[in-house]
Amino acid sequence: MSNMKIGLIGAGKVGTSLGNYFSQKGLSVSGYYSKSSSSSLRSAKLTGSSFFEDLDSLLKASEIIFITTGDDAIDVVVNILQESPYLNKNHILVHTSGALSSDIFEPMEKLGCGVCSLHPIMTFSEVTTPVKDLEVTKFTLEGNTNGKDEIQKILKITNNQFFIINKDSKILYHAAACVLSNYMVTLIDSGFEMLKKSGIDQDEISNAFLPLITATLSNVQKMGTVNALTGPIVRGDENTISKHMDAIENTMPEMLSFYQTMGIATLNMIKDKRIDSVKYQKLMNIVLKGEKNEK
Repeated sequence: MSNMKIGLIGAGKVGTSLGNYFSQKGLSVSGYYSKSSSSSLRSAKLTGSSFFEDLDSLLKASEIIFITTGDDAIDVVVNILQESPYLNKNHILVHTSGALSSDIFEPMEKLGCGVCSLHPIMTFSEVTTPVKDLEVTKFTLEGNTNGKDEIQKILKITNNQFFIINKDSKILYHAAACVLSNYMVTLIDSGFEMLKKSGIDQDEISNAFLPLITATLSNVQKMGTVNALTGPIVRGDENTISKHMDAIENTMPEMLSFYQTMGIATLNMIKDKRIDSVKYQKLMNIVLKGEKNEK
């Protein structure tokens, strides 16, 4: 069991939510340091831990250091930490960035510290993400042996599942997470804009179409992506797709390449699984037709 004290640098949504979660699960949170004293004080009060006025104080009071700042600030924090006389080989350094790997801790690793990145596969939209949401959150972990071992002890206590990946794969992993979370919002917004253009009241769109979106996500969960797909492409409805493209070109030409890109990706997803290669080629020719028209 890990009885090491956890100190957090950064008292925003991720740092506060994780610190609160760790303390609720019986782990020892020493406290917070951040560039905003008011944020540190709030997070310390919430977790029943200490407010640190400087990084040296946090290092002296903690064995596991979580850096939960924005990505751009991690480098700055690392540079300050490695100058501290209180940093030693017994410290475990962790950051929660999705995009950065544990390579950013190279100076600490040379000192003999455990280093790793631990990325929660969860969106943090509020300062205290509910414990029930974090209980079902999976984490992605990479780092050196010492760092990974210690963090796995924490995840065993919190009972969270996790993946271990190679640090060289971290940026591709993060790009995928952005497609699934961030770009899904963009995808939904694009559909909403098309509905608005079709004459549906903007205030009604969300309520009317979110049930369709959530049902689709539920189908993906039950059946996987390929089998969850419905609509004209998987039905092989050439006429409908052609009409879609004409309508988009006539009313929202800026959306045509977006529709084509999604169509091409969809066809590639279901080729030889739900449509044969002959139908695939026919549909692909229709989807690419608009591209030729643009040229």
